[in-house]
Amino acid sequence: MFIISKYFLWFITYSVLGWAYESAVCSIYERKLVNRGFLNGPLCSVYGFGALASILVLDQKTDNVIILFFAGMLLTCTVEYITAVLLEKLFNARWWDYSKYRFNFQGRISLIGAVVFGVLTVLLIKYIHPIAGGLIDRLPDWLQIVLSLVIFILVMLDLYVTVRNLLLLNARLKEIQTAINSFLGQYTKRAGVLKDSILNKFEESDFYNERIKALFSLDRIQNTRIFRAFPDLRSLKYNDAFQKLKNMLLGEDDKS
Repeated sequence: MFIISKYFLWFITYSVLGWAYESAVCSIYERKLVNRGFLNGPLCSVYGFGALASILVLDQKTDNVIILFFAGMLLTCTVEYITAVLLEKLFNARWWDYSKYRFNFQGRISLIGAVVFGVLTVLLIKYIHPIAGGLIDRLPDWLQIVLSLVIFILVMLDLYVTVRNLLLLNARLKEIQTAINSFLGQYTKRAGVLKDSILNKFEESDFYNERIKALFSLDRIQNTRIFRAFPDLRSLKYNDAFQKLKNMLLGEDDKS
């Protein structure tokens, strides 16, 4: 129980640090504050899992910076790739896409990201973990266990809220997409008409009824946060509905 608590606190610590790093970089790039994370809380679990894997495999195994760099690249990119695939399968959505970068693999991982992860792994093993891990080790065993249990409960509650919202969002997108497909069906025999120009008229059609309007209005705060946290997010099944909802929410949010 104690060793599990220690590993969990390591995971949480580096998830928080990863969230801070990601949020800072994205906030600077977008020139506005961005909560960069899958959950509502300040956690980026990809960094937590990547850091935990790097520590368990590499810590105190070698002092060679080159080995740490390349091994860290391999470990963390593997974690990122597996995470991307799992999220796609679970929520029928592509959460990030590196296709615009050279030397990417399926848009899920990229060379530039791998280099950053390699550098972070070296910093983690050589400098960060000796300090952070040492501070955690100073805590009494019972306190580590209590903290782990409390934080675990909070994370599970956050995960429940987030996953529930995403599942509801998918169900709503499916209904909206059905209405959009019915609307587009009127134009299938017209040659030379661009889909985007047709979609712009959806709100003027009878298919955009009170039920569909209500679906667009549900859970605005939670959905807006997700859209802002993952700018490249797109639905693999209902992307027309997804893009309309995203444009509507982010457009209104930018105006307010």
